[in-house]
Amino acid sequence: KLTKDVEALKGKIEAHDDELKAVKAAHAEELASQTQALEEKAAAATAKAVAIAEAAAKEKAQYMDSDRLEKEKAEAVKEYRAKAQAEIDSLKQQLEAMQTASKAVQEGDAKGAVDTVRQQKDEEIAALKEMHAKALEAEKEKAKQAAAQATAVSAAKAAAAASAGGDAQSASVIEKLRSELEQKEKDMSALKDRLNARDQQYKALLHSSSSSVAGGTVPRSGLQSTRSTRAGTASQGRYVDIQLVGGQGVGKSWLLERLIKECDPSQLRQFEEHRVNLVAQYNLTIEGKPLKMLDCSGQAKAMPVVEGWFAKAKWVVVIYDLCDPKSLQFALENALPKAKMAGANLVLFGNTGKLESDGPNSGDTQAIVMKAKDGAAQHLAYTDERSTLAHIVRRILQEIDQGFAPEPRNQDGSTADTPPRKGGAMTITSAVENFKNWFGGSNNPKSLKLTEGVLKPSLKGSSQMRGTVASSADLRAVQQLQDSESAVTCICFGQERLHKQYILLAAASKDGTVVIYRCYRTQKELAMMQLENAGVGEDEPSPSEQRDQIVVHSRLVGHSRAITSIFFNLLEDQLVTTSIDKSVRFWQVDTGEMLKVFTDSSPVPVAAFLPFNPQVFVAANSNAVLRLVNVQNGLVLQKLKVETEVRALRFDDTGAFLLAGTKNGSIHVLENSEGLKFKFKVHLARGGVTCITFVPARPEQNMPASLLVNTSDSSVTIIDCTYEAPQGILTNLTVRNRVKVAHSLLPLKCCFSPSGGGYLISGSEDREVYIYNLHTYKVQHLKHHVVPVVAVAVNQQDTLLASADSVGRIVLWRRLDFSHLAEQ
Repeated sequence: KLTKDVEALKGKIEAHDDELKAVKAAHAEELASQTQALEEKAAAATAKAVAIAEAAAKEKAQYMDSDRLEKEKAEAVKEYRAKAQAEIDSLKQQLEAMQTASKAVQEGDAKGAVDTVRQQKDEEIAALKEMHAKALEAEKEKAKQAAAQATAVSAAKAAAAASAGGDAQSASVIEKLRSELEQKEKDMSALKDRLNARDQQYKALLHSSSSSVAGGTVPRSGLQSTRSTRAGTASQGRYVDIQLVGGQGVGKSWLLERLIKECDPSQLRQFEEHRVNLVAQYNLTIEGKPLKMLDCSGQAKAMPVVEGWFAKAKWVVVIYDLCDPKSLQFALENALPKAKMAGANLVLFGNTGKLESDGPNSGDTQAIVMKAKDGAAQHLAYTDERSTLAHIVRRILQEIDQGFAPEPRNQDGSTADTPPRKGGAMTITSAVENFKNWFGGSNNPKSLKLTEGVLKPSLKGSSQMRGTVASSADLRAVQQLQDSESAVTCICFGQERLHKQYILLAAASKDGTVVIYRCYRTQKELAMMQLENAGVGEDEPSPSEQRDQIVVHSRLVGHSRAITSIFFNLLEDQLVTTSIDKSVRFWQVDTGEMLKVFTDSSPVPVAAFLPFNPQVFVAANSNAVLRLVNVQNGLVLQKLKVETEVRALRFDDTGAFLLAGTKNGSIHVLENSEGLKFKFKVHLARGGVTCITFVPARPEQNMPASLLVNTSDSSVTIIDCTYEAPQGILTNLTVRNRVKVAHSLLPLKCCFSPSGGGYLISGSEDREVYIYNLHTYKVQHLKHHVVPVVAVAVNQQDTLLASADSVGRIVLWRRLDFSHLAEQ
């Protein structure tokens, strides 16, 4: 029975298998038919799409042909009208006189040269009008006389048939008139040629609307041997290829988005994420070449931040709206002069996007373009007017590849040690350099005399003061502040470009409080600002009795334990503090109000904002973890584990690399590119790192970018940063020197003064402020404190030094100026 049952089950299983095979075969056949049907539909759709594309292409070609015919017709009409104009209209186009311009330029007045040339040319055109009118009248009168004489001769011949002498006389008169007319035409032609030659010579320097600039005749005496701003930019600390600036509403973002879509669509996502930032950096690839581009906000409050990047950019492209004269005024009066002072190559770019969409207004537009070209010439800038950045970006990339450095040139534009050239075109940089040389000679920083001593003189010294200091180059403690007896842990200056009358000094203490002081500028500091044409905000004049005083601006109370680091945000309207109480806090500078609190699982020694994304900061905790935190919502975007606790953080001036100093004396280099990534590590000392100060490259002194690093083994290390050109990638840290500073326990800080050859300033545990000359490494000691000096800071103007100690005392130092006594 069991055997039968088994056999029955086997039969059922075989039947089910056969049924399953049949179902599978049916499904396979149905699937194949459906697939074939879909393929046929796809082929049909493809054929239809191809047909539509071909039809569209034909229609586009027809449209382009008709458009081309219409353009040719319009050009023919325009040419016919142009030929119909009188000779005086063509003379109006001759604008400049080179000889007058050269004389004015040699006297150092470029703007006056242009104005003088235009005035003289207007007068010359008026004189030519009058002369031409008189010549035409005289020629008409002579023609009438000749006609009258010819009529008289003919009448005499017909009446008397007297003699053939009348014919000879008439012929001689007519021939004389013809010769006079030919001579007049030759004179006019010579005058035109002379004016054209002068115009071409002048345009060779000023006219920059075309894609290349033709070499012109330049006086040999005006040429000097200079190097292009472009040459050697990698070694000069200029790691941003192009910086885009301009007023609000000029279309920078629209132009940049169009460039990215056209040349590097893969960066569109990053563009959308960072377009709201005040300063956003994009690493684009244009025709296979890397390009670092900086997009800067046009908000007035962001200008101090934007101007800080001029010295780090190879090219600054200042954008204005061709339909908005105010945007051009902002470019000519603000952006171009400050970028020029920073030594960057300049482009004044007119955005024609709105003009093309709204329709032309030729009169106003032409006036704006002419004003832009004149302003660009005064600031030695290249100009362009388009609705896309692609053309100018490709030109700049060619300049970067060439690394052009002009040599002294002959009058025909050839170099001194090469044969004169008969033709060809200059690069943008060579034309700008020729123009710089002709209008004012070299502006080489090496030719500038370096000041002696740390800090710039900012306080007039009396004869009594002179007897109390060693020399005029020494510093003097001018003021002392003390809000409590709690040790000051860190200090920093801020809002130095927001107010004309004062700057801010923030001081954090071990008891968890922060006091922000208002430091009023001296008369000499105000004079320096006016001389340097510093772009700072206006505020109420300070009373004379407050001129040399320090007042409390605000107090920040909220931390329960010692504050470990402080720094201002990008706009400097907020202060950020980190503390041992495991928190990072944001404060309103003017009111002292606590805005935000971010907590951690352990004490937070240090934090810093991401340079190109101020909505994100990086914070280190005592558990050796780095966190990237979004300021708006508090989300932790990234966590990185380090080998040991990080106690110092500092970004380099490119913003692309973060330097993290650790408890065991190492520096970790992290790349800031879509998050933080470890790149390499350098071990410095046995003691822990307590402070890192980044010093930008100083090409005028042949000094590379460097770091000043405090370590608790009684030393400060000077480290050179090696960047790989042309991308500006940090590849190595090399110890240049080590100097001695008493330091074994406290978290001492250091700072940098750029005066003279540059100075390292550091606190110490032996109650003195150490000042080392970074060229000679000679040391100077400032003695005033009676306890260890923990923190030091120098203001941006390099006129005021602050030192703070472990009992809460802050001393302000200034360099005295006795030059007025020597003059007496």
